[in-house]
Amino acid sequence: RLGRGGGLRGIGAWQPPSGCPPRLGLGIRARARVTKPMAQGGVDRSSRRRSSGGASPTGSPPNGGACGECCAAPRMSPVQEVFNGLTMVPTACMSLHTILFPSGGSTPQDLVLAAAILIHFPFSFLYHLHCAVHHGTVDPIENNLLLKLDLAFIHISGTFMALATSRSFLWFLGNGVFNLVSAYRILKWRNTMTERRVCRLVCALGYMLPVLVVDSVLFFRTLLAFLAMAGCFVFNQQLRGWGHSLSHMLLVPFAACLFAAS
Repeated sequence: RLGRGGGLRGIGAWQPPSGCPPRLGLGIRARARVTKPMAQGGVDRSSRRRSSGGASPTGSPPNGGACGECCAAPRMSPVQEVFNGLTMVPTACMSLHTILFPSGGSTPQDLVLAAAILIHFPFSFLYHLHCAVHHGTVDPIENNLLLKLDLAFIHISGTFMALATSRSFLWFLGNGVFNLVSAYRILKWRNTMTERRVCRLVCALGYMLPVLVVDSVLFFRTLLAFLAMAGCFVFNQQLRGWGHSLSHMLLVPFAACLFAAS
């Protein structure tokens, strides 16, 4: 909730990233109210250049809005970042158990799916713990190598998940080309937040759509699990910063549906 001066208050509340100008509404920089001195009858021009937080913008952010993403997704607290990392563990344990202790009904596709989940896990886990340990000193978005690796390996993992659910080498190649291009653009940081989210959606459809061919009921169960997970992530701010952890917890039923499909 907003307190006096526009600050966020409450346990686990976010803090806006340092160096970013305050914003109001749809990403418009907040400006200080300009008062007209009664004696002078004029306008203090310097006040036009000062933001309400006292920050003075030094220029447009790179990529036409990287700073906009930073301010649109305020920094979470260290406790929340720790939970963001720990909530990735259950799905990793499920996948590790599938590899180490395969049941009689396990298929090679189950092993590929489990391996795909595990290759993404360390980058997400380390990124969130790094943000918690270095909270306030390291930007969680800009120039953050661990974030780039986290997002890039979502696409790499999704490529092998598409192979597991489709059992088609051509489908695997098609998804691989798309995901490699997406991962490259992430590592070079040449895309916007919107592009990254759209590409992740296409990546997810790449391994969910083959389920529709196998079992339509299972596909809709998988789709509902994905929408619940994605909804928590998108509405993270409305959930006071806990939506990210909730989305990671919902990875368990989502992964269970994918294992049932593979």
